[in-house]
Amino acid sequence: MKKSYISKYIIGAGMFILASCKVGGDLNVNPNQSPNAQTGYLLTSALQYLGGVNGAGATTNINAFTGELYSQYLAETFYTNESQFSLKQYDYQGYYTGPLEDLKTLIQFNTDPAKKSLQSTIKFGSNANQIAAARILRAFIYLTITDRWGDIPYSQALNGVSGLTPAFDAQKDVYAALMKELDEAQAQFDGGAALSNDILFGGDATKWKHWANSLHAVMALRLSKADPATGKTEYAKAVAGGLMTSNDDNAVYDYLAIQTNENPYYTNYRSRYDYAVSSLVVNTLSDLKDPRLPVYAAQTASKTYVGLPYGTFGDALGNYNKGTRSKPGNVSLIGLAVSGQASPTVWTSYAQIMFTQAEAAHLNWIAGGDGAAADFYNKGVAASLEQNGVSSADESAYLAQASVKFSAATAMNQIMTQKWIAGFLGNGWESWAEYRRTGLPKLLDPVSGSLSPDQKIPRRQQYPQTENDLNKANYNVVIARQGPDALNTRVYWDKQ
Repeated sequence: MKKSYISKYIIGAGMFILASCKVGGDLNVNPNQSPNAQTGYLLTSALQYLGGVNGAGATTNINAFTGELYSQYLAETFYTNESQFSLKQYDYQGYYTGPLEDLKTLIQFNTDPAKKSLQSTIKFGSNANQIAAARILRAFIYLTITDRWGDIPYSQALNGVSGLTPAFDAQKDVYAALMKELDEAQAQFDGGAALSNDILFGGDATKWKHWANSLHAVMALRLSKADPATGKTEYAKAVAGGLMTSNDDNAVYDYLAIQTNENPYYTNYRSRYDYAVSSLVVNTLSDLKDPRLPVYAAQTASKTYVGLPYGTFGDALGNYNKGTRSKPGNVSLIGLAVSGQASPTVWTSYAQIMFTQAEAAHLNWIAGGDGAAADFYNKGVAASLEQNGVSSADESAYLAQASVKFSAATAMNQIMTQKWIAGFLGNGWESWAEYRRTGLPKLLDPVSGSLSPDQKIPRRQQYPQTENDLNKANYNVVIARQGPDALNTRVYWDKQ
């Protein structure tokens, strides 16, 4: 048990441990393998982990099934464990031992005077550019972790044998540190050799900067109820740094038409059909005459779109019939455009950032009030429609509908509904966080028959059992500060 806990914070793909015995040669050193990290591959490995390949678990990749279920984009067809919240403890070990350790090693090699000029390091881009990208990606990962669990190991994590029992940093402090990290990182790009092995932005430093500032804006808005004064100040910093400017800036993870790097939903649909599109998605898009419906959902056997009610058994309803792509059943599976083998996933989109801007204008955090909010809202809707292949004519017709046209009186509901629609199967953790912050759009809450307190959608996830078993003193401290290690304990920014 102790060994598995130690590995959580100090062992990762990027570590190279050499034995000290030299008698007769070192049998622990492979003479055909360099002792120096190939830093570009560490960046690729971190990105692939988040995409759900390289052995990443289904609850630690970014477009994880659980996040999409909590956001009620999907419904489970056979086993409703996660949609009924019977699973409470989730393990964040994979984040620490995988991408965070890889990125730490990348930064160390590009900082160490003895290694930063090695060909194995500099061939992947200038030292500063590699460090900057790694810091931004690291902040994105920590943001995901803290939004899921609240207070987390941060300042004392990844410190090797000197930090086997790390303390938990308060989420308020983690947020402050991450916003500072994003500011510093985006300013660190030096105009030197571009990143290679960058499968997220193709080595484009400007896109990395825009992503960093956009993440900063997302975090600042998350403080809208917990600390609006700080949120407004930090939001202004993010805007001044430069946010995403078009769909070309989207943080897109591209899957490939090969089994070793394919879309996780395609993998599930190879032999299982565990997920159907929820009735909430189908009904919402149908009511709005939304042209994204045939993108998000597949037709049933009767050539219609039918969602599966969230938290219910498909077979028990008698409306699933074990449909497959070649032989549809009576509820809509996920559309091939977003669940095909090579279908990409958008972790952070320009549309999302436009809706963030719309809310900021509505809150008077930025100039223009509801006039500016309407403009940003329209740009957000248009960006999502464009992202999903909707024609400009259909875009105009959609925006002209009374049910879609922006109204100051219903601004927050419209902004958050369209933001939720735009986030379908992109980053479910983000959509879940936004629901907790705003209570919008109106999801099924409580969920009848669920096993969470009061059958409500969880406000956080419980810590892994290893924290209670092997880091007891710090575990007790964080519970005393944050509240019970339970699904209904609210994180710092959750003041709804």
